[in-house]
Amino acid sequence: MQLRRWWILAAVAALALLVAACAEDDADDVDEVDDEVEEEVDEDVDVDDDEEVDEEVDEEAVDDLGLAEEGVLVAGSDLDFEPFEFIEDGEEKGFDVDLMNEIGERLGVEVEFVNSGFDTLLTQLDGGEFDVVISALTITEERAETVDFSDPYFAANQAMVVQADSGITGVEDIEGLDIGVQAATTGADYATENFEPDATVVEFPGTPEAFTALESDQVDAVFIDLPVASEQAEGSDTLELVAEVDTDEEYGIAVQMGNAALLDAINATLAEIVEDSTYETIYSEWFEGDVPEQFQ
Repeated sequence: MQLRRWWILAAVAALALLVAACAEDDADDVDEVDDEVEEEVDEDVDVDDDEEVDEEVDEEAVDDLGLAEEGVLVAGSDLDFEPFEFIEDGEEKGFDVDLMNEIGERLGVEVEFVNSGFDTLLTQLDGGEFDVVISALTITEERAETVDFSDPYFAANQAMVVQADSGITGVEDIEGLDIGVQAATTGADYATENFEPDATVVEFPGTPEAFTALESDQVDAVFIDLPVASEQAEGSDTLELVAEVDTDEEYGIAVQMGNAALLDAINATLAEIVEDSTYETIYSEWFEGDVPEQFQ
């Protein structure tokens, strides 16, 4: 009887030990699961923290551009110089417009264009009315005395347009002619330096006024940037492009002197746009022929 009682007590003790061991294993499993959950949570938190840091860095980068209004890049332009910048159906269009919008998008800012006369753009930029000027603006030493220029983004020459039945075949026929130019442009400077006194240079505030004068016989020719001359001649039944003059000009984006952060950001972005062939895509939208080698 005692033997049987001892056996029962031993069995109960063994069963208790087995239950305890199982409980410890379950607890260990639970601890392992808890540890895994904590690791996943920590990883999620770390990712979120990284994203927040990235967003803060991006915001700081935008703030550091020295813009007059946070998140908005105000671009001054003479929006009457097709195909570089013009207004159609109330919307800004053109090569310069597309390029500036691409730069703005990559910098994380909204580009706002302000239309103004070409001859006052740099003065307004210096006065803080714009953050940049992009307006088929040739880089010159004189202009670089008052503003900082980006790296070049376009190469251009000058050209002469006349009425198709004028008998004028090129710049060698300029003697005695009245030649229309847009005021404050490199075309006006070149014409004054190279055509006078054989010809009379007549300045107009904008491109439309110059070509209106040509079509109404107020001037005999218009001397202006080649892409604009081509656009005007191709779109008219009465005008003809008779000469291209190699002036080796390059356009740049102007910023206020001393705003190195914005200038550096624009230059870096321009380089990216050329490198990934976005420049070629924009160029092909507005011009025929191959992209100049320096922008490939």
